[in-house]
Amino acid sequence: MEQQITLIKRIGNFFATLILGDTRETIIRTDERVKSLKETMDNRIGPDLKDVRERFAVVEDKVKQLIEGKYSLAHSPRQLNQQGEKILQTSGIKEIIEERKNDLLKLVKEKKASNAYDAEVVVLSIVQELPKHYPNIIDKLKDGAFKSGVEMDGLLFVGGIYLRNLIFAELGFPLTDLDKPKQSN
Repeated sequence: MEQQITLIKRIGNFFATLILGDTRETIIRTDERVKSLKETMDNRIGPDLKDVRERFAVVEDKVKQLIEGKYSLAHSPRQLNQQGEKILQTSGIKEIIEERKNDLLKLVKEKKASNAYDAEVVVLSIVQELPKHYPNIIDKLKDGAFKSGVEMDGLLFVGGIYLRNLIFAELGFPLTDLDKPKQSN
């Protein structure tokens, strides 16, 4: 009986070695295939994703330019065109900006822009962040965008131009002087 048990153990060990050996071999081959696929993906897809990101940034910039051109005149300093003025009057953005003018002026001054260009960029970016600074007005902004038939970015751009016109003189950049050539001393 003892010989039979020993024989059964040997046979069991033999089959286990065969089965596990094949399993081990399968695991090793699978691991090699996964490594090969990862290398292929890294080499082929990685650069493509970088290209997509770069192209998206270009498209994003073009869309921004289109929005700004749609609601403002091209000369410097940019001013609202007829459509921009209509949005300003019908959307409620004018009142939102006027109510928060002093707080927004503080935020702009904190950025310490040294020239009119930088100051305009700061003003426009701060107005673009109105929903972040004042989460309680998001519904009001959405309602204004809906009433005037524009996207939120367009509405906030119009608000940014309006705020710039309100506070530029206080920042030391009178709008009437921006187009004049600088006098050299």
